[in-house]
Amino acid sequence: MAPKHCVVNGLLVRTVHLPVNVGPARMVTVPVVPLPFVNTVLHFCHRDLLLSHLGLTKTLEKVRRHAYWPGWRKDVAEYLRDCMKCGGGKGPRPWTSGKMQRMPIADLTGPFSLLVVDAVGPLPETERGNKYILVFVDYFTRWAEAFAVGALDSITFVDAMVNGVVSRHGVPSRSLSDNGRNFTSDVAKSFYQTLGIKKLFGAAYHPQTQGLVERFNGTLIGMLRMHVDEAQTDWDVYLPRVLFAYRTAYHEALGDTPFFTLYGRDPVLPLDVAFLNLGKKWKSNEVAQYRRELYRSLKDSRHLVERQLVKAQDRHEQRLRDQVEVQFEVGDPVWVYQFFRAKRREKRTKKLAFSWHGPYRVISKVGVNAYRIEIPSHPDKIVTINVNRLKKFRGRWTRPYMDEVPEGITENGDEVENGPLGETDLPASSFIERLTVGRDDVAISGTDAPLLDVVAKRVVNRAAEYLALTANYETFWLPRSALMPAYSELVNAFERSERMKRGLPVLRRSARLAEANEGVEDDDLLLV
Repeated sequence: MAPKHCVVNGLLVRTVHLPVNVGPARMVTVPVVPLPFVNTVLHFCHRDLLLSHLGLTKTLEKVRRHAYWPGWRKDVAEYLRDCMKCGGGKGPRPWTSGKMQRMPIADLTGPFSLLVVDAVGPLPETERGNKYILVFVDYFTRWAEAFAVGALDSITFVDAMVNGVVSRHGVPSRSLSDNGRNFTSDVAKSFYQTLGIKKLFGAAYHPQTQGLVERFNGTLIGMLRMHVDEAQTDWDVYLPRVLFAYRTAYHEALGDTPFFTLYGRDPVLPLDVAFLNLGKKWKSNEVAQYRRELYRSLKDSRHLVERQLVKAQDRHEQRLRDQVEVQFEVGDPVWVYQFFRAKRREKRTKKLAFSWHGPYRVISKVGVNAYRIEIPSHPDKIVTINVNRLKKFRGRWTRPYMDEVPEGITENGDEVENGPLGETDLPASSFIERLTVGRDDVAISGTDAPLLDVVAKRVVNRAAEYLALTANYETFWLPRSALMPAYSELVNAFERSERMKRGLPVLRRSARLAEANEGVEDDDLLLV
């Protein structure tokens, strides 16, 4: 048996066996990451735009395929648990689940044999005039296509399906959608008839249902929510990269990624070339061999997918049967679900707004299904919240949006449902240091050093700007005035390093300058 660890090009690597149900075992070689780089890897496997804050299962699989360090599973779980954007932007809505019914898997003959279609919107209109998203999901491979459009008429739908789906993947055997006019018009019917597509209609949780695409819509909106600006008018810019994140993420129902299930190979991600590229190199005279291996791989994976889809349905039914009632204890920090209400003339939409707000603390239980929640800055005010609008808080004490807070406060001790909370009701500890750069609003919390390092320098209009690495591993160009004097040590360390790289002597402070500036640090004088 080959050793798990070896040295390749001076780098310690580990051979990882990927879980498969059929066919030969899949193995990949990943770098053993030094501990100082763990947070960087976690950032690129979860927070990066090409990953877009995917859940625990998908993030675990992403890390497994790209890096290794002792205790990586626990670190991934803790990293996601403490992710404030996931805590505030994700989580089920308060609802009661109905009985689940099954899509007959035996009716699927392969990729794009059943295409599920839906539309999302209206969303805030973007600078490019887009207000809706047309969504197409292949039921067999879970491959998703989504297109930002300005209208939902039949012509737009047919154009998107022909140019975005049929031209890339071929004609589907069947198409499933709701009864929207754009899917049932004479133009749409003529389109189905011309291409020989059998049209199906259904409602959610019906055996022939569009429930799959409805679930994807929620995932897609949740991923976009992590990146849009506060005005929510740039969502179409991020749509292609968010789709890539979804297609290359591990899907529990498939046992692999939609990308691999469709193409029989994994894409090369930025993280793959961050350390080294150990992928197999194919030569031109080996194309026939590659084609045979690809055919066998696709054949095996599609047999596997059929079994995996049935198992996924079984697991989901079991989860519904095994749901456990959530209990909160006095003192527990909690998120509170806030139903989004746009202000008058406000163009933001609830689909892209954060729904969970907090943290707040539980002070007592009221009956069976309600809790009293404390407003830390106003101990005399109490929020009475139904348990369906609560979930346990895990992470650092910050708020994604300070102007959106839960409803239902008391005035002078008398409980009032659905009363508004103002910014003054927030605890003082909620307000954290913010660095505003252009249109970007960056909030840093949970650390005494919001900026970790200065990594580059440029000159714009004769003014020096530095590329600063933040505590959540994002980078922003900041003018020197925004860094001094709080981060003078980082700036000076960068300047010294750059001088050493160019072979220049380190700047030293003269005795006369020291006497004239007694009490001033040496490094501060270098940049005055």
